[in-house]
Amino acid sequence: MKKHGMTYPKLKLLYNEVKDHTDLTYKSIPFFVKIIREIKVELLKIEMEQGEQISRDVSYAMRLINITEREDLNNIHNYPDEIAKYLGRVKTTVISNLSFVDK
Repeated sequence: MKKHGMTYPKLKLLYNEVKDHTDLTYKSIPFFVKIIREIKVELLKIEMEQGEQISRDVSYAMRLINITEREDLNNIHNYPDEIAKYLGRVKTTVISNLSFVDK
C-alpha cells in the first residue's frame, strides 16, 4: 500500500495551507470557505477513486469536514464576536482529521 502523503498530494497541500494559516480574524473567512470547499472536492475525488474500498480516514474526514462547514463556518456571521473561536474549530477539525496526509 502506498503512503498516504504520496497518494494525496493536493490534499496534503491544502492541509499544510490550513496548518500554516495563523490569522483567525474576519478577514480569513473567505480563505476558510474556499479551502473547505477545495478539501471537500479532493475528498470526493478520493472517495470516487476508492469506491467501496474507501479508507476509514477518508470517510471520517469527509463526515467531520461537512459537519464543521455546516455548524462552524456557515453560521459564522451570526456570531461576529466569536469569529476566532469558530475559525479555530474549523482549523482544528481540518488538522486533526487530515493528519493522515502528513504521514
